[in-house]
Amino acid sequence: MSVSIENIAPYIGQSVLDVYGRKVGVLVSVYSDVEGNVSAIEVMINDATYETIPGERLVKDVDGLKIMPEWLVNVKKLERKLDILKKRIKATEELYKKGQIPAHAYQELKERLSKEVEKTKSEVKSARDVLRKRLYEIENFVVHIEKAMTHLMVSYTAGEIAESGFKISADFMRFARQAALDEKKDIDKHMAMLEKLEQELQAVLSSSEEAKVAETTPIASTAQQPIAVKVVS
Repeated sequence: MSVSIENIAPYIGQSVLDVYGRKVGVLVSVYSDVEGNVSAIEVMINDATYETIPGERLVKDVDGLKIMPEWLVNVKKLERKLDILKKRIKATEELYKKGQIPAHAYQELKERLSKEVEKTKSEVKSARDVLRKRLYEIENFVVHIEKAMTHLMVSYTAGEIAESGFKISADFMRFARQAALDEKKDIDKHMAMLEKLEQELQAVLSSSEEAKVAETTPIASTAQQPIAVKVVS
């Protein structure tokens, strides 16, 4: 869903957060088309780093403007694609079985859907690699934060750091750790969803192939064979 420039304008010059509540940077500019739809925003990460963030990663809700991580945008697209493919393949098979679509149209559509299935399988594999890499980064980040918190607590307990500084720093690190764990939980959830949707798609494909085999398999004759009669002289 596109976001209009009217919804973004009030946030220019302000800090923007990601969907886990972490500060991404300061919104400094907006890119939009002639219809006022935002195609991207420019965010100042720090004085030396600027990043252009695509409009598809933006979410505007009751809590304000939020930025989704790239992996989340991509995996949501894949989940929708897998679900649509499953439903279309199932509908195509049902319509053909009922004789509501001609054979030539069925074959053309089936070939097109088969190509999309193979392409989507490759995309899912790539997405899983990205998610695993992000999980690894998060796990290392959590270990890093916990190490820093441990040293901070030791220094505070030893009386080397003032209480005011300790509390502020500890709060920052606790928040960072929790936000990272929230993202990890989301990744685990979407990895499970990809697995579920892929299995459902495979089940529909298998059912289609089984039906095709059943149609082409000749039915064994059940007619009784003549009874051999032996004449006894």
